[in-house]
Amino acid sequence: MSLTAPRSAFPEFYDNPIIGAIADIPRWTVSDSEKMPINFRELMSTNRLWGAHEISEHCLVTLDELTGFLPNAANNAFYLRAQTDGVLVLDIEKTCPPEVAAKLLGIPSLYSELSMSGKGYHLLLPLPANFWDFPIATGKKVLKHEEGWFEILLDHWVTFTRAPVPSDRMPRQDYEPGAWEALYAQLAGKAVEVTSTEFDMTTERPEIPRFEQMVELISRRAIGKSLSDFAGDASRFEFSALGVLYNRLQTVLIAVRDAERTANFDEAAQAWVLFEAAQRILPARDKHAEIRNEMPLLLNAAVSLVAQRVSTQEQPSAGR
Repeated sequence: MSLTAPRSAFPEFYDNPIIGAIADIPRWTVSDSEKMPINFRELMSTNRLWGAHEISEHCLVTLDELTGFLPNAANNAFYLRAQTDGVLVLDIEKTCPPEVAAKLLGIPSLYSELSMSGKGYHLLLPLPANFWDFPIATGKKVLKHEEGWFEILLDHWVTFTRAPVPSDRMPRQDYEPGAWEALYAQLAGKAVEVTSTEFDMTTERPEIPRFEQMVELISRRAIGKSLSDFAGDASRFEFSALGVLYNRLQTVLIAVRDAERTANFDEAAQAWVLFEAAQRILPARDKHAEIRNEMPLLLNAAVSLVAQRVSTQEQPSAGR
């Protein structure tokens, strides 16, 4: 991991009021060179660089803990939860046309910085006034511009570079009043529900980028429950275990998708990862050799779990 100047070199970041407001939330870490957030607790205790497999204090720390242990960190990564934190991130890609990027930079932000490429931007913005007018969008993790020029992060990792936007790139005038709400409506209004719970499964595992890494990350820790918690019902126990692995996988996928932007980690790929991870942490039993829907029992269970989660995780959230 490369080192940069100490904390005092980034006053625009560390002295910013909104950064101070989220500094005590234990969802901070650092990202490696491939944008993978690391398990900071593991780094502190063993000095090993492992991926953060869950969004909790098992892996993550406060900003003060981060800078206290690693004052020369190359970046500060934070897991943003818009509905809890009251802020969103407008992530302007380096491929965004300069004239469009300049216009977006005019939106009054709480904090702004250059992205890791030095050609894109991160803008930390308050929830728009019309946030709850788009209930389907509130359940999304990211709202993407159709050309991929920019996206709004709602429930996602943000790797803060802490590098200020050069003054010569900042527009001379802010957006007009209501422009942030208009931009949000433009993306949020196109959010759609996922209604299909069916997906194709091959009889052999396809090539899945970072497959072994993902399996290792989500199966590293015990699931926290045993067969006795389910009155000896192995099927219920295994389905619950798959649910725990699924939740861990969603966190890992956010980072992996950032690093592998051209890869397709679809439902089938997720089911294969869960299947392999489940085989590593669940006690083997003869029933696992049985075939269900032309698949091994545990793979069929993984497919069912993923289908169930896909059908429910993006249902409209209640407005308020």
